[in-house]
Amino acid sequence: MPRQRINLDTVLDEAAAVVDNDGRDELSLGRLADGLGVQPSALYNHVDGIDGLWHDLAVHATENLAEALRVSLVARSGPDAVRSLADAYRDFAHEHPGQFASTLLPPVDAVDTLATAQAAIVDLFVTVMHTLGVEGERAVHCARLARSAIHGFVSLEAIDAMTRPADRSESFDQLIDFVLAGLAS
Repeated sequence: MPRQRINLDTVLDEAAAVVDNDGRDELSLGRLADGLGVQPSALYNHVDGIDGLWHDLAVHATENLAEALRVSLVARSGPDAVRSLADAYRDFAHEHPGQFASTLLPPVDAVDTLATAQAAIVDLFVTVMHTLGVEGERAVHCARLARSAIHGFVSLEAIDAMTRPADRSESFDQLIDFVLAGLAS
């Protein structure tokens, strides 16, 4: 087999593809090495074993989510920005279920690269609060509340916990209406 050149980005892109297509339980160093056309030992030049891979994938996925949210906010403000942010969050979870699940890994500490990636998402929510005229500490509280509501809905949807026959998209729209009404008060 000819030697393949890999780097951390190619490793993480392949890991993201595995978890999105086949689920998190299917990711292993062996499976990843097979997909990349390398020996498993080659991966250790880029990740610190399976635990390091999980951490690096969580950072990668969280950065991908943040980028999707950032793109959704271009030229948007106020309630339109809240709706766009919420839709992008939900779309990311639907289109990248394994990566979305990977965003739930907790950071090692407050200065961990995962904590930094997660803070970027919070910052986007705070920025959206500013476009609604919410400032200071209240903007942080409102950002946390809005993100929690959206994330909670999307997380429950991702694990098929919504078993009642009502349309999920209608429920999601009503949730965003509820969040906007709360932010307006």
